[in-house]
Amino acid sequence: MTSLGTETEKQDSTNNVVDALNIESGNGNGNGVVFTENVDDEEHYSGKDKLCSRLRSAFVGFLFPKVTPIKASTFLLLTFLAILPTAIYVALFTKMGYGMSTYYYLSDNYSQYGTTLFGGIVGFSFILYLLDCHYWVSPMGVILRRVFVSTLVFAVSVLGFVMSGQYPFFPGSLFIVYTTVWMTSIQKVLYKDVQPRTYVSWLSGPLFTVSVITFIAWLAWTFAKDENEWSEIMSLAESETSGCQPDFDKYPDCEGDDGGVCWTADTESNTLVYGDDCEEKCTQVFESCYNTFLIWAGPFMCSLGLLFLSFFATFLRSNAKNPEHDTSKFARVWMFLLFAVWVGASLSGAGAGVSTTLGALTLASFIAAAVFLAISFNIQEREEQLEKIGAQLKEKYGNHFDIFRGLLIVTISPVFLIYFGISFVIQRIRRAPCVTYEYSKPPENTQSIRHIDRAGLFTTEARRLIREFQSWNRTKVFVYGVYWGLAFMILYVIVAQFTLVFLSWLIEVTSAMPLAQVTGILVGIGMTMFLLPPVPGVPIYLTLGIVIIPVGREVFGVTLSILYALGVSLCLKLLACTLQQKMIGGLLQHKVSVRQFCGVNSNLMRSMKLVLMQPGLGIDKVSILVGGPDWPTSVLCGIMGLDLIPILVGTLPIIFLITPTLLSGTFLYMSSVRLEDGQLEFPWAGTLATICTAITALVQFGSMVVAAFYLEKTVSNRQHELEDIPIDEEVKEADEKDEEIREKYDEVTTWKSLPLIAKVVLALSLICMITSCYMVQFFSSLCFVEYQLTYTIADHLDGDWKNIVMPLGAVANLLFLASLILLLGFRSWGMRKAQNQLSDGHAQDIHSIDGEPSTNYVLEESLE
Repeated sequence: MTSLGTETEKQDSTNNVVDALNIESGNGNGNGVVFTENVDDEEHYSGKDKLCSRLRSAFVGFLFPKVTPIKASTFLLLTFLAILPTAIYVALFTKMGYGMSTYYYLSDNYSQYGTTLFGGIVGFSFILYLLDCHYWVSPMGVILRRVFVSTLVFAVSVLGFVMSGQYPFFPGSLFIVYTTVWMTSIQKVLYKDVQPRTYVSWLSGPLFTVSVITFIAWLAWTFAKDENEWSEIMSLAESETSGCQPDFDKYPDCEGDDGGVCWTADTESNTLVYGDDCEEKCTQVFESCYNTFLIWAGPFMCSLGLLFLSFFATFLRSNAKNPEHDTSKFARVWMFLLFAVWVGASLSGAGAGVSTTLGALTLASFIAAAVFLAISFNIQEREEQLEKIGAQLKEKYGNHFDIFRGLLIVTISPVFLIYFGISFVIQRIRRAPCVTYEYSKPPENTQSIRHIDRAGLFTTEARRLIREFQSWNRTKVFVYGVYWGLAFMILYVIVAQFTLVFLSWLIEVTSAMPLAQVTGILVGIGMTMFLLPPVPGVPIYLTLGIVIIPVGREVFGVTLSILYALGVSLCLKLLACTLQQKMIGGLLQHKVSVRQFCGVNSNLMRSMKLVLMQPGLGIDKVSILVGGPDWPTSVLCGIMGLDLIPILVGTLPIIFLITPTLLSGTFLYMSSVRLEDGQLEFPWAGTLATICTAITALVQFGSMVVAAFYLEKTVSNRQHELEDIPIDEEVKEADEKDEEIREKYDEVTTWKSLPLIAKVVLALSLICMITSCYMVQFFSSLCFVEYQLTYTIADHLDGDWKNIVMPLGAVANLLFLASLILLLGFRSWGMRKAQNQLSDGHAQDIHSIDGEPSTNYVLEESLE
């Protein structure tokens, strides 16, 4: 067949996809998408028109992919070919077609085979892996490998359809992947003379067009008839017909005489008719069913997937000026779209399973993108790209690799142990006499391996990982691993479990108190927390939102209680700023330790000092007061002797951070409040709590970014003024001493120089932490009693708050404490050894690198 792609076609930009859409490429080269009024001529506009033109260009460029110009005929053909799999999916697996019948048929007839098929796929894949299927190089081996891999792909596809009743996101995910395979196969048939990367870039316009068409068609269908619109009644009516099974194990009283549910959904009147002794909570028999929503919203999910592929295709343009920026921009757009879909689904009552579905959609989209990459670059080009990316990461984040390695160690060490066990088995198979070298050929590049080819206990790949691990600074990696585990346990145990019990106790105790007394207690607790340097304001505002509302709603109602809590939070913040500035910064400014803790000689604090000293309340000064670290910023103002009132006025915009934080706590409490019949009083509160939490993170991060921007600007533009600020000599001397002890500590604790007992102690600390984290993560129900914010210790923990910890949880907590004690002993030993080596030149008593006391003397002596 004659190829339809020619050089003329690739260069022809007069009749392209953008013309067909009545838009054109920004400079005629596909680098931007604007309407026919070109932005390059904006200098002829007035000021207002110029601003409008720029805003319009930014908006359009943000939403539309930067398509590659192609001929209209090619565009129409590719668009038609892209529509075919979309039409099949919409017809068979969505409510616009026969989706209800398809899901019911698959669930009713084939779901029982899903587990068996899944086990067969896993087992067959494992056998192929053991036999080094990916290294078969003989002609027969290559043929067998392709046959077996094709069989696995087909089996996975069948599994997706068979399990669609239980996991309705499977068909949509397969659609995304197979659409990519279908469109790339077109290149092998119709456009053989076109470079694969160029062809993939052509697909941006057709895929985007099909995405838009699908979305518009879905909207038109939705509003064409009332029965096409989404509602909870319609969802309940269609739950069983979509393949869902009612959960009578959890709700045994909700089963009717005929074996079905005890209620009937009337879609015409949009009401539910309950039978005798049938309660409203019986609608929850389908609470885990999200088939109906996905079948209804299937075309929209399809449109999202095509949109992802459309944008990804644009990143492969050969003339892309800044693909990294484009990728980063679309990543933000994609996350925003997913979050918006989740919010909309949750607020509409269809939130169950949507998070899993969006995750599956994203995973399928990335797999499809990998297919695009596989045909766009050959093996050598892919390896070069990976090396380039690795070099860039090393250059940019090389100093922080040990931190990431620590996270890797603490999260997937058990996986690595399993991998090495499998590697040992594979090595035995490779060394078997019946396995010829041509049948299974391991990697030839073994320069970094002590043994070559088949020698050794483990495979070449495993030994390469061992060599890489041996090149790490293992002392730092292990310590960072323990720190990561500490952070996880704080969040998962201390915050998620014990803090929950404390807050429920606080709610219970204060429920009978007057609002003024409750406010006084919370102000006292909040002020104490504010005066502690490591504690930020966010948990304090969150606590106020959780505790004040239960008491205040009885007096003012929910809305006025929220406003009251906001006022208390703002006043508390301003009072804390006053005490930090005047009592700590003002009265203790002569203390070297206070000034050193604030880091008055650091570039950050010197820049803050320069900005805070300027008169007035510019945006730079306000951004620092709001986005800077709470305790150091206020104390620095006191050390500088700044006037209090202007600082408090500049701190007032903190209300934009307090509001979503406090609302997060309020909605978190409201999401657990139930009526007498067991129904949630505020079923929408859980979604709003998540939204407010996301907004809190966004505002917190945004304020920090703005503050960092103005500080960086100060460093760049006011360098001479910064240099004129005198150095605090006392703090400088203390910093130099600390730096010296840090360097000596790093020197004496390098892995190669550690004695065996020290290595054992540090390794045991890491093992205890990993074991503890895995226990509470994977066996949470065996470690802690289920507890909610509205529970009481008397009723749900038999009057003893410690009963929230089950026996296995106690073991996990003991391992956690043992890990910390071992780490503290190791650090104390390292500090004493560093001190001893510096004792000839220093006479002072240094307790630790971070000011920690030197304890655990028995362990230290044993380490010596």
